[in-house]
Parts: sequence; C-alpha cells; structure tokens
Amino acid sequence: MLRRWTGLLMGLLLAVFLAGCAAPSFVATVSVRHQLPPLKSAPVASGTAAAVQAAMAKPKAFVIESNASQAQSLAYSQFESELAGHLMQQGLIWQKDPQKADWLVRLDYQIDDGKNKSYQQPIWGTVGYSVSYQRVISGGSVVFIPRYYPETGIVGSQMVSETIFTREVFIDILDKRNLDKGEFAKLYEGRARNRSQNDELDAAVPYLIRSLFLPFPGPSGVSREVRIPLQPAQP
Repeated sequence: MLRRWTGLLMGLLLAVFLAGCAAPSFVATVSVRHQLPPLKSAPVASGTAAAVQAAMAKPKAFVIESNASQAQSLAYSQFESELAGHLMQQGLIWQKDPQKADWLVRLDYQIDDGKNKSYQQPIWGTVGYSVSYQRVISGGSVVFIPRYYPETGIVGSQMVSETIFTREVFIDILDKRNLDKGEFAKLYEGRARNRSQNDELDAAVPYLIRSLFLPFPGPSGVSREVRIPLQPAQP
C-alpha cells in the first residue's frame, strides 16, 4: 500500500514538474466563418455544400490584394509571402496576375493603443517561525538545542498596473468571378487575436497568420484557442 501511494505521489510531482517546464506558447483566439470544405480532402456533401465542393474540384488560383501603401511595405511583402505559403500548402496556386486568379485574398493587421489593467498582487514574507529541538549530550547531560525555521506566507498586497495590447490579423477570401459580377463573393473570413504586454506587432503577425491554418479552413462560426510553441531564444 505504501509503495502504491509513493508511486502516485511521485507521478503527481513529475506532472507538476513537467507542467512548470513546459515551453512557452503563442496563444491566439481564432474566429472563422466560411463556406469551404477542407481543401485537401473534401468529404461528400449535398445541396449548397455540394456545389461549393464541386467548385473546389480543381486547384484554385489566388491573388493577394494590396493597396498602394501595402505594395511599398517590406513588412507587408513578408507577411504576404507567409500567407501565400500557407495557402499553397493547402493545394492552392499563387497567381500574381489578377486576371488569372479564381480567388481574391485580402490581408490586414493591426494593434490597438493598449488598455491598462490593475490588480492586487500578494506580498510574500515571513509570518512566523517554527521550532525543532536537537538532542545533544554535553558534559554527561542531555541538552536540547532549539532550531528556528521561518514560515512564509502573505503579509500584504500591492497594486500592480500593466498595459495589455491586442494584436490582430484579418484574412478574407472572395470568389473573384462573383465579385466582378457584383454578387455576394465572400468565401472565408478569419480573425486571429492575441493579447500581450508586448506591443511589437511585426513579430506577432506570422504567428497570427499561422494560427488561422491550424487547421484551415477550420470549424465555421466558432471561436477557438490556438497555441503555438515558441522556439527558445538562441544565446
């Protein structure tokens, strides 16, 4: 019985240790609405879904739209390539000529000015002492020498303020033929959001784009949390 409880205790301690050593992750909240089947292996469908699936039977070519400001941005060019790479992994074709594209893809990203958040943080300190006695023989007599050990606990609290920034990426995919005819053309709209004390947007955009492809197109009409392990910093 003792061996059993010892094993359980060691297992619990190991789980706590591994949880504490878990690699840090980039956490994104992903919200998606679409009318696309899974691009790599579309299931059999009927009705409207069947029509969409039939339209997906042949590989689609896409073009990524950019305005005048984005077209001259090195950062946007990098993010455009990042997005195109993920789409091509889904079997799509990156087409630079808009006239030869089936789909029009729009990419946008932003960061807010940050919101202040305040909360009480406990202050830890010594709240008392415990004592034990060591038995020592001295001069033929038994002497008990006290040993004091500090006990730690919450001794107060302090107000802590921090600024939380919201970093977001937006991706829309439209049927170019329907768009040219003035008809409803939206096939996919996705948003990935990350909240952090870090106000660096450029470093977050590739992770936000990637989170929308885990998986793609993913469940429609729901929000979900995506965690991407971060690589440890190189010395």
